[in-house]
Amino acid sequence: MDIGTAAFWIFLAAVVIAINWRNKHREAMKYEMVRFLIEKNQKLDEKQISQLLNPPPPPTPEWLVHKPGYAYRGLRATGIVFIFLALGLAFVAGWLGIMLGMNDKSFVGISTAVPLVGMVGAGLFFASRFCALPISENDKGNRDR
Repeated sequence: MDIGTAAFWIFLAAVVIAINWRNKHREAMKYEMVRFLIEKNQKLDEKQISQLLNPPPPPTPEWLVHKPGYAYRGLRATGIVFIFLALGLAFVAGWLGIMLGMNDKSFVGISTAVPLVGMVGAGLFFASRFCALPISENDKGNRDR
């Protein structure tokens, strides 16, 4: 076994152990805080104790919130990129076929990739039809009412 391989696995084990220790320590500190407050005769009801032990999760960032139309636009844009990539590959394959001959390995490889990339693009573009449409500026007033 190589020393680099051993170092990788030791590092991976150290990361797992550190994460596990941090999670256990964080959990223990929550209970320690509640125990300290109770020993100091603080008036805590069950709701406050529950909130101290299980705080609410932080709000979701705005960029992670799914809004209608995001998948539609994303699939359309990705499909168009793939279709134009297939078109570019077709031009390169044609140029290689003219310059190097039709039996060259590079021509055969690229000409095989052209329909595959094109069909992936067409599939993504077609899949966008099944997603929720984006809200246009004209429809915003009608949807709120």
